[in-house]
Amino acid sequence: MPKSVIVIDDDEDTVRLFSEFLEENNIKVVGNGFDGVTAVKLFKETKPDVVLIDLNMPNGSGFYAIKKIHDINPKAHIIAVSADGSFATEEKLEKLKIPLIQKPFKMDQVISMIQN
Repeated sequence: MPKSVIVIDDDEDTVRLFSEFLEENNIKVVGNGFDGVTAVKLFKETKPDVVLIDLNMPNGSGFYAIKKIHDINPKAHIIAVSADGSFATEEKLEKLKIPLIQKPFKMDQVISMIQN
């Protein structure tokens, strides 16, 4: 059974490309969003296997959404996707046990992280 994913990024092209690529690789995209508030709403509605989320977004950052999603389900599988590779960001994600995929990313790396 294919994994279900929601894709959250404030860049619409990134969301579209991600979604198309995931679908082509037998991963079911059950929701798309462009901000942290929508991410939390979609997580509640769709209960995906994986959340792919950007960190720097308007209307609720990725960190805001991660906290809210963890409040709903502490075991939620979240993967951060960001151009922000600063030490502070990496440290925050490490404490939350959330892997970071650095932009620009390799799609095979993304597929591998979703499947495992």
